[in-house]
Amino acid sequence: MFASAPVAVGNAPVDEQLPAKLPPLREELELFPGAPTIDGEPTWILRDPVAHRFYRIGWQEHEILLRWEMPSGAIARDISKLTTLHTETSDVAALLKFLATHNLIQSRGPMALKRLKEHAEKVQKRDIVWLIKNYLFIRIPLVKPDKFLERTIHLVRWLGTKAFLWLTILAGITGVWLVQRNWDGFLTQFPYFFSFQGVVVMFFTLAFAKVLHELGHAYTCKHFGCKVPSMGVAFLVMWPVLYTDASDSWRLTSRRQRFIIASAGIATELALALYATLLWNFLPDGPLRSSVFLLATTTWIVTLFINLNPFMRFDGYYLMSDSLGIPNLQDRAFAIARWRMREFFFGFNDPIPERFPPSTYRLLLVYSYGTWIYRFFLFLGIALLVYFLFFKALGIVLMVIELAWFIGRPVMNEIKAWLERRNQLTLNSQTKRTVLIVGSLLLFLIIPWQSDSIAPGLWRAETHTRLYTPLPAQITAVHVSPGSIVREGEVLFELNSPQLDYELEQGRIIIGLLEWQTEFQGFNADLLERAPVIWQQLQAETATQRARAAQADRLLVRSPIDGVVRETAQVANVGTWVSQNELLAVVLAPSQSTVEAWVSENDLSRISAPSRGRFYPEDPTRTPFDVTVSAVDTASTRELQEPYLASVHGGGIAVRVDQNESLVPDNPVYRVRMTPVEALEAPEQILRGTVRIEGERRSILGRLWRSAVTILVRESGF
Repeated sequence: MFASAPVAVGNAPVDEQLPAKLPPLREELELFPGAPTIDGEPTWILRDPVAHRFYRIGWQEHEILLRWEMPSGAIARDISKLTTLHTETSDVAALLKFLATHNLIQSRGPMALKRLKEHAEKVQKRDIVWLIKNYLFIRIPLVKPDKFLERTIHLVRWLGTKAFLWLTILAGITGVWLVQRNWDGFLTQFPYFFSFQGVVVMFFTLAFAKVLHELGHAYTCKHFGCKVPSMGVAFLVMWPVLYTDASDSWRLTSRRQRFIIASAGIATELALALYATLLWNFLPDGPLRSSVFLLATTTWIVTLFINLNPFMRFDGYYLMSDSLGIPNLQDRAFAIARWRMREFFFGFNDPIPERFPPSTYRLLLVYSYGTWIYRFFLFLGIALLVYFLFFKALGIVLMVIELAWFIGRPVMNEIKAWLERRNQLTLNSQTKRTVLIVGSLLLFLIIPWQSDSIAPGLWRAETHTRLYTPLPAQITAVHVSPGSIVREGEVLFELNSPQLDYELEQGRIIIGLLEWQTEFQGFNADLLERAPVIWQQLQAETATQRARAAQADRLLVRSPIDGVVRETAQVANVGTWVSQNELLAVVLAPSQSTVEAWVSENDLSRISAPSRGRFYPEDPTRTPFDVTVSAVDTASTRELQEPYLASVHGGGIAVRVDQNESLVPDNPVYRVRMTPVEALEAPEQILRGTVRIEGERRSILGRLWRSAVTILVRESGF
């Protein structure tokens, strides 16, 4: 549900002289009593039926409107004489300007033409502004339901009775009791919605629930005598949501009635969920039961999560506004928060915009700050969503617009307001504190105090090798175990391949036959005629047999280096059948060790040989040690070969697993190889840790700027 909140008339600056006779108000305007303020002050609502907007005015503005036909100079004197109000001519001028700004007066002659021209120019200038503000929120009226609601409201009035309320509660209790008896069957409904049919059922069910939600608002609004001029669909970040224009409810003087209208949609979906819970227990399996399941679970939870959010102008906002008795809640809370912030930083000693009880005052401050924080992350999320929804170049442009307009613009507007009042600044405790805070922050951001780069790393033997199976075979002998000292060329594993043995035996038979044919070709004319072919076959088969013999020799898996067996695979057991390229063991030379780290693209330019660093092992029993950078890769790591550092295995490098089950870094990382300053024996196994590397000093602001430019260039494809 959307509604236009009343706007309180404030004392606007007046730059024009009052005419002797005030221009007449538009004849179609309506004025009727409004709800009293939180402190009991009477209010009135001024309705513009053409623009369908409502304006909340106070006692003083009401008295001025009652005397609008009087000479302008006599209005203030008459109010001050006949009431307890102290009204000045500037108050009349402020109301006149407000009415003129909102096109609530009749304008004729050159002045009217001037205002119309200025308004047209503003509209033209606002076209791009409107486009920026509304391209992610478009509201499309679809129907004018007021007459339909008038004709059909008698059919639904029973839904608002106490009897229906108690019947709904009873149905809900019964449904929940029956569901908990068949809880496992209830939960089995969830996987259904991951199919195409489930998605279709979900779409129509959600649409049905939202239509009833909006009808709940509409019928309740009509029940209290208000008009519903339109219902339609709004696109919020390209996502369709239904809306009901219930702004006419502002004519109601009862906060309770407006509260009921605002909560009617949520109440409708909750009642629907309770009856759906009961109905699920009696329906057979199928699309209808799945729809009822959705109504009983997902729809009302999503509704509560979104619609009860008071930080956006949905149902929760209007419920909070009516509960506090503060129309136009957000703008008034923002005014209080801006005043409090300006007083905190600068001590202008401005009067508070509105006075509230201390508890309400604190609540408004918390609400306004919460809204600002919520909007920051919301608009940041929208910007990222826009980036991923469109192709990269357009996505970046729209994301920049989002960040600049919805986050940067409010901040700059507030800074602009501060600068405009710089002549009012005095040296007080507030300004001293502000200078100290801002100065410290700038120094923190600008001074290049950051020099170290922190990266995940590994400590291992400088020389190491992995031994793999050359071909599918059976392990027939294992001569080593973890920790065994081996020499170069020593046989570690013996494998047997029956297929290779068969091929070797067949090769020997074929070679023997071809050699016999070659020896006896002189005694046979046919063999003599085929001599060249036989010779070629013999040469080819001999070469093939030598290759088979080489493969057979590789079945004796030897150590290529002098070292220590760090680990053997679980499959490395006698009698086990292994496939080709399956890891058998890792052999390392413990005499020398090395450290390898992977740094981000932002830190790459600050690191070069022979920069110093320090490695901190993840194992707390190991002592950290100093290292020296020996080499830095100029190309990023396309595929991470070290699973120890992958995020999927608890490491510090964010990776994704591609279709080939390779570990691909999410962001570019570059390998940096380092050597311990003091000679250290390599650990028995690879140790994970963190490396702090000294580099070129750079400020935080400079690093952020470099990161932003790098991402912009990389993602745009320049």
